[in-house]
Amino acid sequence: MASQTFYGRSLPSKLVDYRSTESKNRLCRSLQSGLAVPYLALSSCFNTQAEPAFCGLSTLAIILNSLRIDPQRVWKTIWRWYSEELLECCRPLEDMKVSGITLDEFACLADCNGASASLVRPVDSKEQYEEFIQTVHRVCTGGRLKQSDREKNFDEENPEEFMAISYSRKTLGQTGDGHFSPIAALDVETNSVLIFDTARFKYPPHWVPLDLLFQSMLPIDNTTGKSRGYVVLKAKCEYQGRKVCCILKEPTSEDVLKDGLPEPKPVYESGKLNGTACLKCWGSSLVTSQ
Repeated sequence: MASQTFYGRSLPSKLVDYRSTESKNRLCRSLQSGLAVPYLALSSCFNTQAEPAFCGLSTLAIILNSLRIDPQRVWKTIWRWYSEELLECCRPLEDMKVSGITLDEFACLADCNGASASLVRPVDSKEQYEEFIQTVHRVCTGGRLKQSDREKNFDEENPEEFMAISYSRKTLGQTGDGHFSPIAALDVETNSVLIFDTARFKYPPHWVPLDLLFQSMLPIDNTTGKSRGYVVLKAKCEYQGRKVCCILKEPTSEDVLKDGLPEPKPVYESGKLNGTACLKCWGSSLVTSQ
């Protein structure tokens, strides 16, 4: 007898479907008021996670591509592009297919792939909630905290930072529990944010009240014994005007292409990164074993 299957889930009443008229109104307000700076970059790279447990990897790949970071290794044929399978570093991919990744592993993988990650595990306090709101506002405005800043020359086509949320679906009234997704826009009128849910086979992108989203980060993750939280990511390496995964070797004459730019070559040898634990994750145990 075949096991039961599903085609999507209905969103709880407190969440607003991205495809709805109300969502259209919120997004229009956000775009017009400059509170959807991450939206275009994220939507251009948004995709459905390849495995049920790949929400963290998918969220990170989307953000790394939105930051326009060159992974410096091939995705398919001749193309360099981030996908979940290129993020096999801190743990074997087969393990992540089963259990996903923790918030600390998310931050570590970001660091291994050219992005600085500022991780916050909020506690249930007014101060922490206000800090969360300020961070959401800063990211969604591209760093413009005041109305007067809108007149400054910002490059909205290339946002400098993005925000990923690690939260409990149960708090939102959804099925399942731990999940990762990026924030794309803020609507001040309804005090809600647009979540690009990477599990599009389950839930469409949707708007979540900020206070509810904050509460969804507070439950303890049984895997780590810690609460969930949020991460702000920025590109940390640049070479000849390009954002890159890591520090590059000095180019030789053989590396120079017709346009005068060297072919990006990471410090590590090609193929050595995948499936190899990084020193940040395993360094302490390696030192001990020596």
